[in-house]
Amino acid sequence: MALILLMLAAGVMGWIGGGLVNWAADILPGIGGQDAPPSPRTPRWRYWAPIGATSSHRHRLIIIVSIVLAALMAWHWGWDTKLIVGWLYGFFLLAVIIIDFEHHRVLNVMVAPAAVVAAIFSLLPFTPTPLFALLGGAAGFGVFLLLAIIGRGALGMGDVKLAGVIGLMTGYPNVFWALVIGALVGAGAALFLLLSRKATRKTAIAYAPYLAIGAFVILWAGL
Repeated sequence: MALILLMLAAGVMGWIGGGLVNWAADILPGIGGQDAPPSPRTPRWRYWAPIGATSSHRHRLIIIVSIVLAALMAWHWGWDTKLIVGWLYGFFLLAVIIIDFEHHRVLNVMVAPAAVVAAIFSLLPFTPTPLFALLGGAAGFGVFLLLAIIGRGALGMGDVKLAGVIGLMTGYPNVFWALVIGALVGAGAALFLLLSRKATRKTAIAYAPYLAIGAFVILWAGL
C-alpha cells in the first residue's frame, strides 16, 4: 500500500513538474525580449495537458518524461527528504535540457535561483556540506571558464555558469565526475552527428543537456 501511495504521489509531482518545465521552456526564454513568449490567448492549462489538440508534441512528451522520472526517483529513494531535493533538481535539469536544445541558451533567470537553492540545500545532512558545495561550485565554474577561454567560444558563459551550479549540487570532488560524464556523453553525441552527417565541425551543438545528464547521474548515485 505504501508503494502504491508513493507512486501516486510521484505521478502527481511528475505531472506538476512537467507542467512547470513546459512553462519554463515556453516563457523564460522570452524574458529580455529575445524570443517571443506564447500568445496570452493560449490556455495556460495546456502546460499540464498530457493529451489534447491544444498541447504540442513536446508538451505531451515532457509530461510523460517527468512522470516517469519522478516515479523512478521515488522508487530509488522511497519516502525520504532527499526525494524532494531529487525531484527539484531533476525538473530543473530537465528544463535546462529542453531550453538549450530549443534555444541554445542557458538562462541566467534559471541558473541564479538554482545556485541559491543548491547553496541552501547544502545545509541538509544528505547533501554536500556548505564547504564542499562551495568548493564544487568554484571548481566547476573555474574549470569551464578556463576551457571557455582556451576554446575561444567553443563554450558559452551559460555553460560555465551551469557547471558552477552543478558543482554546488554535487559538491567537491563529485563535480569532476559529473562534468566528465557530461563531456563523454556530449562527445559521443557530437561524434554520432558528425558520422551521420547531421552536423559539421562548424555546427553549434547544445552542450548544456549533456552536462545536465552528467549531473543527474552523480545526483542519482550520490544523494
